[in-house]
This record gives sequence, C-alpha cells and structure tokens, in this order.
Amino acid sequence: MKRLFLILCLSASGFAETLPPAPQILEAARAQLPPHPVVMKGTLKQRAANGFVKQKLKVEMKLDWNAVTPNAEYKISNSKTKTVQSLKIEWKDGEAEYSFSKNGEKEEFIPHAEIENMGVTWSDLSFSFLWSPDAETLRTEKKFGKDYFVISIPRPNDHQLILKIEQKTGRMKGAEERDANGKRAKVIKVVSVKDFDGLWMVKDLDIDQPEKDSFVRLRIDSLE
Repeated sequence: MKRLFLILCLSASGFAETLPPAPQILEAARAQLPPHPVVMKGTLKQRAANGFVKQKLKVEMKLDWNAVTPNAEYKISNSKTKTVQSLKIEWKDGEAEYSFSKNGEKEEFIPHAEIENMGVTWSDLSFSFLWSPDAETLRTEKKFGKDYFVISIPRPNDHQLILKIEQKTGRMKGAEERDANGKRAKVIKVVSVKDFDGLWMVKDLDIDQPEKDSFVRLRIDSLE
C-alpha cells in the first residue's frame, strides 16, 4: 500500500495530468489503519468557552476496519441521564449499514445527528467519511514541510467536509466542515495518533464549532 501512495504522490507532483481521484486516496488511507481489531475507551467532554464542563460522556469503541467486511461498534454512556446509546456499522461495498439502539431499544438512525447535542456527530466519531464514494480531490498543499491531498466530501444542507490526507503516510491531518457560504462550521483536529508497526490510528480529537460557545474533546484512556 505504501507503493500505492508513492504512485499517488507522483501523480500529484506532475507525473500525471490530473490529481488522483479522492476515492482512491481514501482507499489508500483506510489501508493504513490497524489490520487487527482495536478496543478504545475514553471520554467525550463538552466545555464552554470559559472552560466549564457542560457534559461528560463515556465512550467505548470496538473497531475492525480491515476485516473482510469493515465494522465498528460504539457505545456512549451518560451517567446523569442513565442513557446508553449503541451503534453498529458495517461497510459493505463502500456503503455503510447501521444498527442503532438507545437503552436496548432500536431506533431510527441519522448518521449526521449530533450525539447528546454536543456538536459531534456519529459520522465524525466513526470516520464514516473515509468510505465516502462522493468525495472529490480539490488540490494539494504543503504545510510545515509536509504535502497533503485536500479532499471535499458532501454533507447535509450543502455543507462540505474538507479533509486533509498526508501524501507520504496516508494519515488524516484534520478536517473542516464549511457551510454553503464557505464559512467554517466545525473544525476537527487530530491531537494524537497511535502507531501500529508503521500503521496508524487516531487516538485523541478536538472538535470545535467557532460559532457556538462550546468545544468537544475526545480523549482515549485505554487502547488494546
């Protein structure tokens, strides 16, 4: 797969007339994820601009992204409301299939719905955008000596998720969601990454909404 990224980088450097298609870049990025199941436990904290903790949720994720059928399970627990939300995802032929329940009762699932009104969606948490068939390569750019592919992924209400993938490693640098007017609605920043023998797994995230008086931190306490 490193060879594939070399080919993509050569294409972006002028050895081909057009930039690599976004689905091909995303496929190569997914191939850099851990080849074995991973269990992650941590917290989602929502803070106000003054640092006050508005909400704190427990998070458990079981991820097997390189299975024959990539799959993931998420459990979000709110100790104050005694609510447990569970989501199971399978990606079949690039299409996500969801099974969602709240306190054991199945409910309709909306991928772009916010989790507990925190500003974080299930799509953000699950990285479902890495399987987006509608993604488009916009350009390449260099920052701090590193080259990136910049990809646009459609979201509801004419929003776009602008995703940056490092050309050399295939790692996700971060993303910005912009509204129909091009204004930033959300910023997703990768804070730390766990290495697995040269492969990668996002460990901690910061998710900010510039127009709202809050920001969210995902912090992983244990990883197996």
